[in-house]
Amino acid sequence: MAGFAALADLLLNRVLIKLGHDTWSNDALFRLYRAGTFALNLSVVAGLVVLVFCLGSFASKRSGLPVSARAGIAGFGWVLVPIVAMMTFLPLAMTRPELVLVVAGLAHAVILLLVLAGLHWRSTAAMIATLVLTLVASLSGIASMIVHMVGRRFFWAQTERLANAFHWSGELAYFAVPLAAAFALAIPWRTARGKAALALSTFAAAVVAIEMAFLRRAVHDELPTFLYGALRLDLLPDRYSVLYAIPLGVGWAVTVAAGLSKDPARRQLGAALLLLSSTGYAPRTPSTLILSVVGVALLARTAIALAKRPT
Repeated sequence: MAGFAALADLLLNRVLIKLGHDTWSNDALFRLYRAGTFALNLSVVAGLVVLVFCLGSFASKRSGLPVSARAGIAGFGWVLVPIVAMMTFLPLAMTRPELVLVVAGLAHAVILLLVLAGLHWRSTAAMIATLVLTLVASLSGIASMIVHMVGRRFFWAQTERLANAFHWSGELAYFAVPLAAAFALAIPWRTARGKAALALSTFAAAVVAIEMAFLRRAVHDELPTFLYGALRLDLLPDRYSVLYAIPLGVGWAVTVAAGLSKDPARRQLGAALLLLSSTGYAPRTPSTLILSVVGVALLARTAIALAKRPT
């Protein structure tokens, strides 16, 4: 539910509403806004419920993690959950920038601890690579934000260059996460389920390509700005921004293939990729940050589940 609501939030709030705010009627925009608000609130509430259960499983003795790791995850996580819950139901005008920065710091601290928890179990090589790339993307995103904020305040000459270096390196890692996760799928392609997964994965990649072509035609030269607002993508030069269809298509294809797996652990991997793909790279709003934390928690749980299986 959290994953599909996050996808609806992406399509409604960050694509359709922005795409039609100059051409559609006020009534149509109002209906989209109401639907988008419902999807956003549903994604956050469902994500918080999932995160509560994930934090409980990681913090319990049965997780097999060291006491320090369990205490860290519980401490940071149980501070993050009530703050995001409060910000979800309070009016937007009451959300101060300082509180958003606190949420960003807590979210990335929890992501770091969750990744370390997943790596503690020495899972398969594919899942280790997936977790490491996820951590690189997360830390690079927050580093870019910190460099940009501090550099602008103290007038550093190399602020933009250093911030962009962090942002672009993290974006590369973000695109590489589904590629690494693909090696952990192990789908029997000759079975009926495998053929269905292959067909639907191809369809998902084709849909992304068609949507990218449609966006290019609808917004023309504004496509780079549009993609940055929707998914915070800024790696490719402006004239080549339509080529984002390739990594995005591959990512959604892997997400669909994982979601159709017969293995519950790999379906959990598909849910994690669905959340991470819907929130985009380096999210900064509390709603997308909390869903990114849930996605990383599911990645870590998948890595632990695969590590516990006999080789």
